[in-house]
Amino acid sequence: MIFFSVIIPTYNRAGFITETVQSVLKQTVSDFEIIIVDDGSTDNTEEVIRHFFSAEPRLHYYKKTNEERGAARNFGLRQAKGRFAVFFDSDDLMKPHYLQTLLDVIHKTPGIFLLACKYNFLLPAGKEVPAPVQSLKEGWYDRDFFLKGNILACNYCIRITDKSYKLFPPDRELASMEDWLFILANTERNKVFIKDEVCLSMREHDERSMVNNQKVIAARQKAAGWAKQNLQLSNSQLKTLDAWSHYFCGIHQYLDGRRREAIKETWLAMRLGGINKKFILLLIKSILGRKLIKKLK
Repeated sequence: MIFFSVIIPTYNRAGFITETVQSVLKQTVSDFEIIIVDDGSTDNTEEVIRHFFSAEPRLHYYKKTNEERGAARNFGLRQAKGRFAVFFDSDDLMKPHYLQTLLDVIHKTPGIFLLACKYNFLLPAGKEVPAPVQSLKEGWYDRDFFLKGNILACNYCIRITDKSYKLFPPDRELASMEDWLFILANTERNKVFIKDEVCLSMREHDERSMVNNQKVIAARQKAAGWAKQNLQLSNSQLKTLDAWSHYFCGIHQYLDGRRREAIKETWLAMRLGGINKKFILLLIKSILGRKLIKKLK
């Protein structure tokens, strides 16, 4: 049986996916398959994949109609033949020791269900800079931690042999939040082990950085509603979910220059979540406004 199924959803990433796949093929372990789920690309992604990797027996390419990343990852899970699924984005890069690091953790921790390594950001000029996840101590993290948000993005590994895992919410309206809801759904009875090892690089580029803040806010609000409806959460957990969702929305209102809305969201976060350094800092920044802060810098 194959050990790892690396599931890579993609949409119009012909300019990135070759290097991404090559980074997987350079792993120091070889017991894996690569499942590329082309979510209805309109560029030449298929041509690129077939040109560079048609002779690679470990790579399986599937093209489907566009349904967003949650549905694409679920499709990949249905094709997977491995013991563990490793989710990966089609514009990021694996360091050669990534799968070996996961394998070492799995062998040392029989029965482990969810695990992850740390990542950095790779700037267009080639410089690597730390990501917030690098501040975390190595160890186990439960659902309460992830109620605040998903610091791992989609970079995690899950045991799939017993089919006990929950799928990604496929709703198009939850795009950009499906990885967060997946973690919340799968940490009801399990914790995530985060290894203190940087094994991935998330590439920063213009397409990734182009964010519609109001769309992101709407997705977070819908995701919080989905979590309340579909997950069994205590009153304390519901307060945490709501407090940090208001904080998240406050950040994006601030980034959009909407000071009044940012202040309102931050105040609601503080009412529900209490005094918190992050909440206070955002409140101060929202009162001053982004333009003034940029001038002061």
